[in-house]
Amino acid sequence: METTTEYATPADASTGDAADEITLVAICCVLSCLGILTNLLLLLTYVKHPELRSPTHLLLVNQSIADSIMCGLGPFYYLLSHIDAGRQLASKHKYLCLVALCITVLTIWASLFTLLSLSFDRMINIRFPFHYARLATESLVRRFTISLWIALVGIVSLPLFGLNNWQPDQVCSAITVLPKVYFINVFLLSSFIIVILVGVLNLVICAVAINKRKIHPSGTETQQLQMKSQYKLTKMLLVVVGVFYTCWMPYIILNMIALLGTKTVLGGAIPRWFIMLLESSKLLVVINGSLNPIIYSWKLREFRKAFWKTVGLPTHSLQD
Repeated sequence: METTTEYATPADASTGDAADEITLVAICCVLSCLGILTNLLLLLTYVKHPELRSPTHLLLVNQSIADSIMCGLGPFYYLLSHIDAGRQLASKHKYLCLVALCITVLTIWASLFTLLSLSFDRMINIRFPFHYARLATESLVRRFTISLWIALVGIVSLPLFGLNNWQPDQVCSAITVLPKVYFINVFLLSSFIIVILVGVLNLVICAVAINKRKIHPSGTETQQLQMKSQYKLTKMLLVVVGVFYTCWMPYIILNMIALLGTKTVLGGAIPRWFIMLLESSKLLVVINGSLNPIIYSWKLREFRKAFWKTVGLPTHSLQD
């Protein structure tokens, strides 16, 4: 969630009205608390209800873990970037700044890679339904998620072991602290490729699902129930992806303008209103982290029922 240009940093906005920054911090804290609450509820529900155990649901839980870390990091990031004491602290303590940046990159990458994994999971299920149970087992998905986290932690930890440009009294932002070859060519480029792949995969999933429903409108009762369940999972993923793009595109577009279009779009200097708009767009990223468990409960009856049981509410009146 770091600013991607050395001009568009929160420190540059510090000469303006401090009330705007305090408001951003307050809103971020509220949204982060909501995100932590919804994601912890999902994790608790998954642990307490064995009937939820499946490869797809395990990926949803992995997404929730990444979202929980992102929501927990949100207020910390805003305190370091929008409060004078926090900015001074980050500019004087090297590893405080580096750890904050590395965890931020880790959560973004983990969320993106899990969303990509969910898309592949749905693609395999829709395209090869008879081979899905063999290709996507819970143990295989578990090993994959553990390997993914180990690989991501290893890559994002490189700045902690020397791959950084940190200097005392320097603004703690990705563009100033992380080497350009690492930040742009590794992080930004890979993130952009994943975002494109997720979009393309889900367009294909949508087309295949619609085509299959037209070709196979009937079947045995068991087949119909299985197909209905899988289509619900597919529709849920499409909603998750749609919300993801809605929440992330303002942040991505504004960062691209700040990184590449300073002269052509903003006349060579980034004004304060644009900096605050960019910082505000990060709140949508935090909101995205809190919405996924709500989407699961809304679109999947088994999750909805398990949620209700976890918080002690009656489930007899729940509808599909």
